[in-house]
Amino acid sequence: MIRRRLFWLAPALATLACIASVSCNSSNTGQSGGSETTPSTAAVTAPAPIDPPVTNCDVTPPNTSITPALLTGTLPCAVTLLPPFDNLPNLQHGFDYYSWLTFLALNAPAGGGAIGPDSPGIWEQWKSLGDVMLPDGGTPAPWGQPSPLPPVCVTPANGGHPMVLSMISKDPNILTESIQPFDTGPLIDQNGQYVHYAIMMNRPMFEYIAQHRIFNQQGQAAFGAATFPGGSATKDTTNGNMGGMLVKAAWKVLDAQKDDASLFHTAHVLVYQPAVTTPSPGNQPVEASCRPATVGLVGIHIVHKTVNEPQWVWSTFEHVNNVPTQANVSAKKLATSYLFFDPACPAAKCPVNASPPRPWNPNIVPFPNNFKSQIARTAGIIPDVNTLNAGFDGILASSVWKNYMLVSTQWPTNPTSKTDPTGRPAPTFLANTTMETYVQGVTPNSSSSCILCHNRATDTQGHPSDFTYVLQNAQKKQ
Repeated sequence: MIRRRLFWLAPALATLACIASVSCNSSNTGQSGGSETTPSTAAVTAPAPIDPPVTNCDVTPPNTSITPALLTGTLPCAVTLLPPFDNLPNLQHGFDYYSWLTFLALNAPAGGGAIGPDSPGIWEQWKSLGDVMLPDGGTPAPWGQPSPLPPVCVTPANGGHPMVLSMISKDPNILTESIQPFDTGPLIDQNGQYVHYAIMMNRPMFEYIAQHRIFNQQGQAAFGAATFPGGSATKDTTNGNMGGMLVKAAWKVLDAQKDDASLFHTAHVLVYQPAVTTPSPGNQPVEASCRPATVGLVGIHIVHKTVNEPQWVWSTFEHVNNVPTQANVSAKKLATSYLFFDPACPAAKCPVNASPPRPWNPNIVPFPNNFKSQIARTAGIIPDVNTLNAGFDGILASSVWKNYMLVSTQWPTNPTSKTDPTGRPAPTFLANTTMETYVQGVTPNSSSSCILCHNRATDTQGHPSDFTYVLQNAQKKQ
């Protein structure tokens, strides 16, 4: 039985936090109630509220026509649903529509304006996992202040503080040990280049971690289980609270001679490989390195903790040219080229969805022995999502963003279940071919399910970490 209803809840807490991408009440300056005076008369700055009220939640209902007016929308604080609430396809449509609204808002230019230009998006200004979980377990820089670059990296000649990509998988520890329950491996494009990844968190996520000092192992031992703030919207208004959000992004290194950069949302980044001295079995030590690169976005997960979905809402998008479906491979109905599939390579030579042979060393490119990943999508995209994608692509037709598509949205059908902590996710399985590349499928407990997998997440001390693995990357304070 699907136990859903339309929730429009007033904020449950008074200490809730402003996301960088959403305007707050004019009285909310990031401070909490002004300053205090110590006996020495020195002013003490109160900490920023973790998730303060916002006044411009996007509450567009999912039966709204897809027109250019949606391009100027704000960020949803929660999912807007319409009856019937006992109809799974209807609810899935509502969640998928929410996913597209969120995608449009987060990829709007960080400097202001509507989505369209190929410029850094709002989420690209958030804190990265490496900015928060520092190697020495130290205190991260405050929100709005960049972290120092790794010592091996050099500030670009034009200045600034570029995004640092330090992962060759959404699992940051893939070269040392696996913190997730599934086997995995790096993704190699048709140029022999590793795909690189970033995990970014919004301000409520960051402030919760920073203020509770759970950015190192000692802080986690003292704090216990984490529960991140959830987004909500108040009935009949756009008032609400944003709650915690994460973005996981997959980036392809662009070759000026082989890739058409105009087909991608691009970024100028530093590709940083931390030193690996104790590699996992089959791998070898890797030296630290850092190099500038232009990269194109090929995959993006948007993960949102809401009051009504405590198991979080999992929206996943990909570049339209990533891979074919397995059905099209079998039927030999293929395009001339893909980013992660070679139509001309026979199956005997290029087995589908096979992880690259070890050792994995991102400093050696192209990948040895001319290896390139041969990836196919094992499950097709449902017709309603294809229709939604066509509609949103239509209003993005003059933009690079027309080259991105929603794969699906996973959400809990029974979030308050007394017997199932995962809330009976729908759809049962969900995989992004750039992130769950080698665990696609429909086999329980071994194929990708965002909620099922993240239900196992803990911090470094074994405390439940609220459906996110970010806390497991905390180091000991030196």
